[in-house]
Amino acid sequence: MLQCKHAQEFSFGPRALKDALISTNPALQELYVKAFSSAEKLFLSEAYNPQRTLFCSLLIRTAFDWLLSHPDAPEDFETFYHSMLRRKQNFYRKHIYLQPIGNVGQENMVCIISSFFLGLRVKCLPSIPVSSIHCCYRHCRDSDRVQLHADGILNFLKNNKPMDALCVLGLTLLDLYPCETWSFTFSKFLPGQGGICI
Repeated sequence: MLQCKHAQEFSFGPRALKDALISTNPALQELYVKAFSSAEKLFLSEAYNPQRTLFCSLLIRTAFDWLLSHPDAPEDFETFYHSMLRRKQNFYRKHIYLQPIGNVGQENMVCIISSFFLGLRVKCLPSIPVSSIHCCYRHCRDSDRVQLHADGILNFLKNNKPMDALCVLGLTLLDLYPCETWSFTFSKFLPGQGGICI
């Protein structure tokens, strides 16, 4: 069992944030100047303002927080930018499709996801009822809520993937489970196909 630790503060100075967001690479700095609007630049400049109110220090309270129990290497903009070049989409497969399953609010979802996947188009498919997927389900032991088997949904998404899709992301408000021994999962993915998440 994890031991509780004292609260830990993750803090980065203005210079470190500026390097992380904009990079020290002159070519990427020039790209930043050309690509972002004045409003976007103003928002990002707040990150390296010593009196900033946005991008505040992050307080990690216990060892159960994700950052302490699952440490990840930090990624700056330059690393992210170069990894995007290696992951260029196929000429024909350049869309991320969202597949709502059941009653899922779709407001602003396309816009939000588009902002994270530069150069790709995001499209929302019509919502489908759970009954049309024909996947296994069960009642959760703890809450008696219905849970859907993630593999059945992934098979449905894979078999109904549009020809121009890079991937399809299924979205549902119902609980998921990956196998009988697990009580739940937040998401599951098939490499190169797509995934399902709650």
